[in-house]
Amino acid sequence: MNKEFYMKLSAKEKMLVALKQTSGYNTFSTKQAQRRFGITNVAARIDELRQEGHVIYTNTKSVDGKKVSFYRLGSPTKAMVRTALAAGYSLTA
Repeated sequence: MNKEFYMKLSAKEKMLVALKQTSGYNTFSTKQAQRRFGITNVAARIDELRQEGHVIYTNTKSVDGKKVSFYRLGSPTKAMVRTALAAGYSLTA
């Protein structure tokens, strides 16, 4: 991706680009996102991406006795698709 183009993206868009990477690291912790994308409320940006239909999983690990959340992009499970269809959502653009 062109660096000039990347610099014009919002923090939320940069997060999505990072999660969609097919090589290298495509996960990040809350602290990493705060430093990398210059935002304080990472959970709010993740929630916005989820509201847009992106399936983002939160994995929590214990690191040095503290809970650390890591985010990754995934695919919807069959149960998620059934629930969305039952709620009246369309799966086509």
